Amino acid sequence: MGIPASNRLRKPREFQGVRNLGHRIHCGPFIFQCHVSESLTAPRLGIVTSRRVGKAVKRNYGKRMIRELFRKHATELPQGSELVIVLRSHFNRHSFDDLEARLLRACRTIQKNQVADIATDS
Repeated sequence: MGIPASNRLRKPREFQGVRNLGHRIHCGPFIFQCHVSESLTAPRLGIVTSRRVGKAVKRNYGKRMIRELFRKHATELPQGSELVIVLRSHFNRHSFDDLEARLLRACRTIQKNQVADIATDS
């Protein structure tokens, strides 16, 4: 069972919106881009793996790992968040646990930024 279509970014304009409006965090083996909207919908995920990452087997392996991390830790993300993860070619040099730690660190950073944004708006 995969991630439901309602929890995925599918259209190019959705990806572009996250890239234009969201925060970008370089995490080494991937780039974490997140935009938190005002809606209270479940977090949504989009994954970008270009041919530069490697052949199809390597790209699909990376997407499976990222989807599993998202499924496991979607509750760590704020409601209404849209997430784009861009895999880099050296992602497979890192263990699953290392990727998980980097993703969680990026999630915490996004939550801190959201709290800081709310504090400055008040």
